[in-house]
Amino acid sequence: MTDPYHQPHGEGQYYGADGYPVPQQPQSAPLPVPYNPYTGPQPMPYPSGYGMPLRTSGLAVAGMVVGIIALLTFWVPFFDVVVAVTAIGLSWAGMAQGARPGYTGQGMGVAGLVCGIIAAIPAVIFLVLFFVAIAATSTECALYC
Repeated sequence: MTDPYHQPHGEGQYYGADGYPVPQQPQSAPLPVPYNPYTGPQPMPYPSGYGMPLRTSGLAVAGMVVGIIALLTFWVPFFDVVVAVTAIGLSWAGMAQGARPGYTGQGMGVAGLVCGIIAAIPAVIFLVLFFVAIAATSTECALYC
């Protein structure tokens, strides 16, 4: 009498004590490496879905740093006006560069622009007060001297 469930053992298959085939691990193929006959193996391109890494806009970083410096030195009459205008210009250019594909940093550009504008307002007020004080001391001496 033959067993109706008995399957013949195929070559390369291993059977356990219960008579069922033992599961085998699938063998994975090695990953393909692009090969250039002149330069040798090339690095693999980025996996699909990841793309190129983004670069941060250096202009946006510089604009934010200069904007923070402008906020800290708003009381220096001539220096801060130059620094605030520089921060506004660098931040504006950084925002434009950050909007291009492959770049980030628009948020830092906005932060630098806001810091530059906020620093420019008291800087102009202090500059006007500085000129008024100089003019007041010059005219006062002319009347009494």
